[in-house]
Amino acid sequence: MAIITLTTDFGLKDYFVSSIKGSILKELSDVTIVDISHHVSPYDLSEAAYIIRNSYSEFPKGTIHIIGVNALSTPNQRPICALINDHYFICGDNGILSLICQNHQPQELVEITIHPEEIDSLFPVKTCFVPVACHIARGGVMALLGKKRKKLKQLNELNPVYRDDKFLVGNVIYIDHFGNVVTNISRKHFEEAMQNRKYKIILRQKDFSITDINVIYEHYNEVVQDFSKELQAMGRTLCLFNSANFLEVTLYKSNPIVSGGANTLMGLKKGDPITIEFENILEPDVAEK
Repeated sequence: MAIITLTTDFGLKDYFVSSIKGSILKELSDVTIVDISHHVSPYDLSEAAYIIRNSYSEFPKGTIHIIGVNALSTPNQRPICALINDHYFICGDNGILSLICQNHQPQELVEITIHPEEIDSLFPVKTCFVPVACHIARGGVMALLGKKRKKLKQLNELNPVYRDDKFLVGNVIYIDHFGNVVTNISRKHFEEAMQNRKYKIILRQKDFSITDINVIYEHYNEVVQDFSKELQAMGRTLCLFNSANFLEVTLYKSNPIVSGGANTLMGLKKGDPITIEFENILEPDVAEK
């Protein structure tokens, strides 16, 4: 049975998502449709890429992924279908696949040209992407969808900067459902810069007084020293590397609706800098003394 996933910035208030699903089921009644997310911030390719990058590979090979974020067709952004890492992706050629599949080159890539009147409609995710997904789900070949392309449009993802042998400066790239603040500082970035030195994570923002953090936990509950006093730990600020191995700033068991999440209580938003300051590297002669 074919699997088709959906990721959009459409939300769930309007008819768009149900219309897409209905169109798929009208063509393929036995397909499995999985919602990855429909709450991507409008037109936010980096946010969509973060979500899909950390979920698509958990699906079986051959899964078809429809990406309806910034998907309208323009002369500079035509719809494409790509086979990458044994997964099919259908989206606009807006650079998002270069962020999702950074370590993989397309095994096959085509610009979709069939039914041009549907490609340029106001709802290409339904009128263009769905028929393409159903074609592939039936075992159809990509060559029939349009003309071959050699490469994807590239977007340069913002990477943390290490400077002065002391500072690793990253940025907030994502705010999750709990208000947790995810940065672009990976565990690998951190370990390469740390060199067994002490450090502090600087979270201070304008108009907010935030205590610097000098420990990165491996698990959320490590912040609790005595579980008989767990209530006292709720809302405490902590940092850890999340399941995607990116540095995350969070509050222990804080309800973002009731008391606010890490983003609101710390005044952090997407794009804000997060700095890790390491102790100075000692010169060899000084270290020997």
